[in-house]
Amino acid sequence: MLTISQFADRSGLSASALRFYERKGLLTPARRWDNGYRAYSVAQVAEARFISSLRAAGISLSAIRDFLKRDTRARETMLASWRQELAARLLSLQVADQYLRGLGAKAPLLHLEHWAEPSVLVWFPASAPERPLPFRDAVATHKRELERRGTVVLTSGYVRTLDREGGRLVGEVGFRIKAGRRTPPGARRQELAPTLFATLECGLRDDVAAHRVFRLLDELGFTPEGPHLERYLPGAVERYLLMISVRRRPAR
Repeated sequence: MLTISQFADRSGLSASALRFYERKGLLTPARRWDNGYRAYSVAQVAEARFISSLRAAGISLSAIRDFLKRDTRARETMLASWRQELAARLLSLQVADQYLRGLGAKAPLLHLEHWAEPSVLVWFPASAPERPLPFRDAVATHKRELERRGTVVLTSGYVRTLDREGGRLVGEVGFRIKAGRRTPPGARRQELAPTLFATLECGLRDDVAAHRVFRLLDELGFTPEGPHLERYLPGAVERYLLMISVRRRPAR
């Protein structure tokens, strides 16, 4: 058996860390002597190092405690989830690094919006006369209908203009809803993996907005990829948000 001092030296953890792990139910001493002193077994050294390693990897205390109680199959499931979460965190850090490296002292025109979790968009067909923000009324109508049905709308007001027919614009209006919800009647469902968008707020008469976005993306080291969206902004009657999904350009 090892005293707490010997165990701390053997495991590389401090005595205070060991006491903390004991309070949190992660690592209980193998026994207590009559004088109340803690005693650890040599076999617990690897367990202590493992707990410390998971903490260094950013795993929460509650998740580690749960992991240690699980069987092999459940542990594999938890490990897969942790790997996925870590990959998302790494992507966020890489994106942040790329973005910061491309910035100058002035406030940037282009911003990033990262949907870190898988997302669901529901799209409704719409048509409207040619005018500024033509699908504004359709957005409001379908949003009220979703809320009436109890569907939680995370973000709304996405639009796509697909065609022109007889002086009218034909397109879709979309809403981002919680994953796992049913597709509302009359809607088309689109599931997106975690997605990074470059965004630029534009005026209605900004005919060169897309060209500016592509130029700025190139300067920042990003490449357009996947869906392009326009989002109507609450309280803004003459502006919209252009959203272009992007990925980091591989190093050359």
